[in-house]
This record gives sequence, structure tokens and C-alpha cells, in this order.
Amino acid sequence: MKVIIFDFDGVIADTYDFIKNICDEIGVGVSHEEFKAHHDGNVYETPAIKFTEQDAKNLVSKYFNQIHTTKFFLTKENLKQLSETYSLNIISSSEANSINKFLKHNEIEFFDEVLGVNFHKSKVHKFNYLFEKYNLKPNECIFISDTVGDILEGHKVDVKTIAVDYGFHDKERLKKANPHKIVSNFDEILKEINLLN
Repeated sequence: MKVIIFDFDGVIADTYDFIKNICDEIGVGVSHEEFKAHHDGNVYETPAIKFTEQDAKNLVSKYFNQIHTTKFFLTKENLKQLSETYSLNIISSSEANSINKFLKHNEIEFFDEVLGVNFHKSKVHKFNYLFEKYNLKPNECIFISDTVGDILEGHKVDVKTIAVDYGFHDKERLKKANPHKIVSNFDEILKEINLLN
């Protein structure tokens, strides 16, 4: 295996409550179940929450302005350790400039590509871009994510997903999408990556 592809929200950064609170602030109050269901598919292609154009702009603006205040799930040391062996990349449904702001603020400079929604709404498209640009086969990559929707997009391009149950979706929900493995912390992520080599 050569490449590890990370989702950002709920995997690297602890943003579940952060984003849900922004939704409340901009007047798009949603229940926990509605918020989780929103991530059962691609949030742009099959959204469970209907945002107006203005709501979406407000969400993106507040996210960008406050993202540096969120906490880590995976630490700088965790990511540095992986970067010494693998190419690290991020594909996300958030905007790349917000992710890059978070990474810069925390002095994390280990990623070759950060592909957000501004690059393309589809993670399938982003996977295929990485395959083509870096001459990769799906079995040379592993995807680390926390939602059913992401796992399903990984299946479409034959990339194995290690699902983390500490993010947006819990273990029972993640099982429905049949990821390669479900883990709960960095040590378990590392163990599964090593087993795939």
C-alpha cells in the first residue's frame, strides 16, 4: 500500500458538534438523527437536510472563521508517523481553504493533496483524480472515514475503507455500509494499515 486518503470532518478534526451548532446558529435546527442521516449518502447529491443558498453560504463562512478552534481526533504526531511511510491525502465535502486553515494553524504539513468540495462534489471523482494523477490502483490506497456515505463512495471505486466509530456515525450505523474494518482509535488504525501491507 502506498497512499492513505483521509476524510477530514469526524476523522482528523472533531467537528460533529461544531457543525451541528453552526446549523443551529444560522437557523437550520436539526435533530441528531437528521444530522447523521445527512451523511448516509453524498451530502450534495442526496442531502437529508435542505439548505437554502444563503444558509449554505452562512455555514461555509462560519465554518471557515471558526475551524481553527476545533480539537483533533488524530494528532500531529499521529499524522507525522504515517507520513514517514505513506503519501497522505485528504478528500472532503468541506472547502479546502477551511481545511488548509486548520492544518496551517496546527502546523500540520504532511498532505500531498487536499481536495474539497470546491474541487468536486463527488468523492468518487476525487478518488479517480488521485488514481490518474499519481498512477495509482485502488488496492494501493486505503480510505479512512467516519460515515456511511463515504464508505459507499469508496466501494464505487474499489477502495477499502477503515471506518472510525468516533466521528459522525457509530459502529452500528457504519456496519450497514460494510467497511473493510471498524476501529476506535489511532492505534487500531495503525494496526489495520500494517495488516494490509
